[in-house]
Amino acid sequence: MRTAARTARDLRLALFGGCCTALGGACLLLAACASGPTYKPTPAEPEAIAAPPPPPAAVPPPAPLPSKVATQPVPSPWPRLRARFAMPGCDYSPSVQHWARMYAQAPNDFSSSLSEAMPYLLLVLEQIEKHRLPGEFAFLPYVESNYTAIATTGDRAAGIWQLMPDTAREAGLRITDDYDGRLDVYASTVTAIGLLQQYNDEFGDWRLADMAFNAGMYKVRQLLSTHKKSEWTAHEMGRLHVNPGTHDHLAKLLALSCIVSDPWRYRIRLPEPTYDDAVAVLELPAPLDLHVAARLAGIDDAQLRHLNPGFVRARMPAGGPYRLVIPASSRLVIEQTLGKLPQYVWRDWHEAVLKQAETISIFAMLDDVDPNALATINGVAPDAALTPGTRLLLPGPAKDTELLAALPAPPAAYTAALALPGMVVVHAGDTLWDIARRYGLHVDDLLRWNGLPRNAKLHLGQQLLLTPPREVTATRQ
Repeated sequence: MRTAARTARDLRLALFGGCCTALGGACLLLAACASGPTYKPTPAEPEAIAAPPPPPAAVPPPAPLPSKVATQPVPSPWPRLRARFAMPGCDYSPSVQHWARMYAQAPNDFSSSLSEAMPYLLLVLEQIEKHRLPGEFAFLPYVESNYTAIATTGDRAAGIWQLMPDTAREAGLRITDDYDGRLDVYASTVTAIGLLQQYNDEFGDWRLADMAFNAGMYKVRQLLSTHKKSEWTAHEMGRLHVNPGTHDHLAKLLALSCIVSDPWRYRIRLPEPTYDDAVAVLELPAPLDLHVAARLAGIDDAQLRHLNPGFVRARMPAGGPYRLVIPASSRLVIEQTLGKLPQYVWRDWHEAVLKQAETISIFAMLDDVDPNALATINGVAPDAALTPGTRLLLPGPAKDTELLAALPAPPAAYTAALALPGMVVVHAGDTLWDIARRYGLHVDDLLRWNGLPRNAKLHLGQQLLLTPPREVTATRQ
């Protein structure tokens, strides 16, 4: 017997449109499996009066590490969309009502799918408002892909807008081995909106623009060459000889706007955005390591990839674009932290595991980067003592994954090179960290014993003390 969850899943699949059929089994990944009791509206209650804030504490708590910055509550998208609806609604044709009932048949599942799409939906709505498109087109990615950035191979449609490769390239989107602009939610949205504007400019009707998006501009142009009209009734539009899926495409778009216009009529609860749904588009002057970006954004790597699926190989391509969709609340932290680092260290970072105690300032000195920025990226205080086992992100390509504390005996060449007992001569390629690790010392001790500043540069033939100076030792005795 089919379960309710299975039924809800199959319903979602049926609503997607012709493009999903070509994807076959991949469409199964788009269906939400959750289901629950039908939501029943309750009488509105008066808004609660917020209690006054408590008085400030006498002693303020310690300042937290740099993290997400508080922002204003995220505005609801639904009034903004309703204000932009410009096409015929619920009563346009019987098929609109048919699809509205189909979407509303599983109200909890429908609401859940809108909630999952919220970050993308807010980004699309912002561009629709910027370019002054009808609000109905915010649901076009829902019709096309259920707001899922579908990746495909070969000559197939991809992304939330389901753009074909040739169409995308002609519109200026890049598609390479390491970047697919159709999967880039921001880039593909700007491109899709540009196409819709182009179709409306040519055909003079947003309904025909939607048909051209689905069936192709040349198909609609061919049909209109023998059916020239300044205004189209629903009946006349329905008689255009296009694929039935193209007529359904428009009906689904209008059905979704019908539900949003009057959700209570269909017993639908429209979800509201949460603090974490707000996203921002960050343009960068140079490529950035995505692990660093995720750390600064306060999310894990998988969440960052979800917001930026255009990067096929999990890194920014050398040729760009250098753009990230990030949680809006993290933008200031990312900009401030990157502003403290030279751009040449942005792209390549590696993870290291400590096996001896150290401080973040030592690594900042060795890599010649700002210690506060390095501490922020690693989520530690600048003066924190790092214990063995701590995992750090450090500048540079992948090196040894562990910074060993169990050190081998010094090579014979170094032993023979000692100018005096307890001293070592600097050879080519030596760094303070290398010497400290080789002899089981801390870099701080080497600096202190040799009277060196933290930004000291070693020179060939330079002699370094490996033990405290005699006068220090004698004083302690």
